[in-house]
Amino acid sequence: MRIFLDVRLALTNTGTGRVTYNLFKEVLLQDKKNDYTILYDKKDPFPEIKCKKIRIRDKDSRLSYLWQLFILPKILNKHRAEVFLSIENMVCPLTFNGKLIISIQDLIPLVIKDYYNRLNDKIRYKIQIATFLIKSKNSEVITVSEFSKGEIIKYLHVPKDKIHVIENAYTKDDIKINTVQILKNLNINFPYILAIGGAEKRKNNKTLIQAYKMLDIKEHLVVVGNVKRGKEASQFDNLPEGEKIHFVGKVSNEEMLSLYKRASLFVYISCYEGFGLPVLEAFSQNIPTIVSNTTSIPEVAGKGAILVDPFNQKQIATSIEKLLTDKEARDKIIKLAKEQLKKYSWRKSALKLIDLFNNLNI
Repeated sequence: MRIFLDVRLALTNTGTGRVTYNLFKEVLLQDKKNDYTILYDKKDPFPEIKCKKIRIRDKDSRLSYLWQLFILPKILNKHRAEVFLSIENMVCPLTFNGKLIISIQDLIPLVIKDYYNRLNDKIRYKIQIATFLIKSKNSEVITVSEFSKGEIIKYLHVPKDKIHVIENAYTKDDIKINTVQILKNLNINFPYILAIGGAEKRKNNKTLIQAYKMLDIKEHLVVVGNVKRGKEASQFDNLPEGEKIHFVGKVSNEEMLSLYKRASLFVYISCYEGFGLPVLEAFSQNIPTIVSNTTSIPEVAGKGAILVDPFNQKQIATSIEKLLTDKEARDKIIKLAKEQLKKYSWRKSALKLIDLFNNLNI
């Protein structure tokens, strides 16, 4: 079977990029039966892996969506691709002749109204086209959690037998980094609670900050992520940065890993996630973790984290204090997180995806 994989995002510092790199790399290593071709742009992400490779246009073009719809299918048809898959949300080569597998990581644009306000028209059309292709006889869907599968059924009315759950996993970074120097460069020389998502509305860091201010603790609060978002995507206009609240902006992979390694606690009270990969990343660094009890997050975290109502400031504050002061509770939650991690690996996910490929009706 001639399977074409879109790996243009594989080297980007994004969640989709990490999933693309790790999942497709494992598929290429594990599957010796099918004939794979990767589509990349600036740089081959898998120079050590032998397979067919086609360099195509730069992913960053402003006309990327139109290119996906009308030019990408011409490339796929020219090379007689039988199956195509991109991890990027809802990539839909409109006139592709083969079997299309559409990845839907989440349905944030539908569930959170006006979340991407300036791009509403584009996203609406993208969802409409994806839904049309999914319901056609030649398309299947992969998603990342049972929760997301339920959302796709609920909002897009897709038959459940067309939706296949291929979970994300985590990668334990073994790269050698000077954590002390990296944190020094970030001006972090104190114990801290770690959060991510900046001012992004659904990450709910406004509530976390309010809960944190209820506490009298030595740990500072460090928030990673962009804090200069537009009004429609911001949880607050004037961020209350103070003596013990620090917004460090976007960080590199090495900086993120260093922040995980030295954190006293990780708090992830997002209001909506299709999966929630940072939960597993925190687990892999043995950080006691607090997460919200909504959407996919309880499914991913299992018993490996304390679950809280993401809008209950008192409950969040009490949970933070407990994990910071109760060693027995910390040790127990870390142990449970290690057990939860065993459920996820890129190899397991790759084997599920290979099984899907092998059972397609071509």
